[in-house]
Amino acid sequence: MSFADIKKAADATSKARKALEGVAFLAPESAPVITTLTDAEGELQALPPEYFPVGYVSTDGYTWGGDTDTEEVEALGYASPVRNDITKTTREVSFSAYNVYHANLLAVAYGMDLSEAKKAVSGEITFDRPALPDKIFYRLIVIAKDGSGANEIYRAKHNPRVSIVEIPEETWNASDAKAFEFKFAAEVDPLLGTAEREFIAGPGAKTQELGFKPAG
Repeated sequence: MSFADIKKAADATSKARKALEGVAFLAPESAPVITTLTDAEGELQALPPEYFPVGYVSTDGYTWGGDTDTEEVEALGYASPVRNDITKTTREVSFSAYNVYHANLLAVAYGMDLSEAKKAVSGEITFDRPALPDKIFYRLIVIAKDGSGANEIYRAKHNPRVSIVEIPEETWNASDAKAFEFKFAAEVDPLLGTAEREFIAGPGAKTQELGFKPAG
């Protein structure tokens, strides 16, 4: 075989993925965790009613990051460590949300409960922020779509226990949209035993070879 033959067999443009569209939902920690995204045909199912949409986010989209701490063991006569152990990992999720006047997003951003805040007949809303924000845990799911029709494929990350790392900074001016730049720390959910559940789903996932064993 020539190198071109090997390359043709190894590479395919369909293997390069993008998040052409994406949506994020938050829910109270008391809400059900997400166990499945789609039905038997690969079509999306409705999320539990406790999950509320984040709405528009900036074109930066959604970012998952974190840190990993390791401990090295060095040995006499060796230039490289003879052992590496991962001792700690942290996960963070960040995005910039534009729906900054909605009660759900304000409550998340300010670390407070706004369930009893009322809108007057005039449309005016007034609430007092706490001197010290509460650490409130939420469930978060982000679903991204790539492709279309029979090739539509979904990639999702479900963080069952997140809380904001810091109160978002706010900038009010005439040139930039107001946004909450959220940064969440993802913690291990005590019942699920994980900080992040991954999904690959949709009609495209049903028909394409992705290297996973079939169920059954």
